[in-house]
Amino acid sequence: MLIVRLACLKDADIDFSLLPQTLLDEANNLSGQRKKQFLVCRSILAHLLKQYCDISMLPVIKVGDNGRPSFLEPHLPDFNISHSQDWVAVAISLVGKVGLDIEVARPRKNYLKVAKNFFADDEYQWMTKQDDTLRAFWQLWTLKESALKLYAKGVWQIKSVNVDLKQQMIMAPFAQEFYYQYRQVDNVHLSVNSNQPISKLILLS
Repeated sequence: MLIVRLACLKDADIDFSLLPQTLLDEANNLSGQRKKQFLVCRSILAHLLKQYCDISMLPVIKVGDNGRPSFLEPHLPDFNISHSQDWVAVAISLVGKVGLDIEVARPRKNYLKVAKNFFADDEYQWMTKQDDTLRAFWQLWTLKESALKLYAKGVWQIKSVNVDLKQQMIMAPFAQEFYYQYRQVDNVHLSVNSNQPISKLILLS
């Protein structure tokens, strides 16, 4: 089961009672929007753990390959964080690992050129046949990014991820297990990828 919480930084609350002092000290090294983003995401993560795993305080987090965070204790749920403009999202997986990406729907002048350069030809052809090509672009982009983040790969490897929406498959040379879900919530495109079949996706916003 995957649980995802989507929130806007402008009206998100921070529950300091769930956050350890060491994390608050870490946050004090940041400033402005970056600090609020850091604290809101970890507060959401702590709330999800409390609600679904009965964990009362956010456990110690380590940073791994390509900046992918995870809990120091390997038995704890896997999680992933994404942000775009004023929006953030946090996902936890109760079975297997999770990759998450969000993008706020916005105009992008050269998106067809970007797609031509970074998408496979079959992806590009699928995208250009959709009624809303920009929406299709963001759908493909978030699916690719979430697949990369699932396996702690960098965005520079985006061309190696192939999304076949007709066959409902994702393929990449670095892994074989991709199970995905895509949603659009208002003006936010959201994709999750897991290395295990997604039996249930709970989306909170």
